[in-house]
Amino acid sequence: MAKAGLSLSERIAERAKKKQKQARGGANRAQFLAVKEDVAKALDDQWPVKEIWATLREEGSISFSYDAFMGYVRRLIKPGKADKPSPLPSRQAPLPTPNKPLAAKDDQVSSPVPIPKSTTTAGFQYSPKPKNRREKDNG
Repeated sequence: MAKAGLSLSERIAERAKKKQKQARGGANRAQFLAVKEDVAKALDDQWPVKEIWATLREEGSISFSYDAFMGYVRRLIKPGKADKPSPLPSRQAPLPTPNKPLAAKDDQVSSPVPIPKSTTTAGFQYSPKPKNRREKDNG
């Protein structure tokens, strides 16, 4: 169903122009910027990003995918705020390290505990000097 009088090249160029008009990258960013403050506030209130996206999509405030929404959240709102949960405080005391044991009180300083050296060696040991095959077979 070619248009009369237009060559294939002209039809391709016309189609490309229509396709460029349909590109939504700038429109998507504009939609996000319009709701950016609301999204930031909802994140501060600790709402899940997916719930924020679904609500805005149902309301018609945005019309793009969740992946695009996440990209805008990561780039335009504080990095790491959207998809990383805040670390919970640990209730366990930290384990002492061999070179630095825990002090009984904050004002006391303790000396490092020496680590006993093993008398046996286990595992692979690298020798930079290659063995001669004749020595290996004889000895």
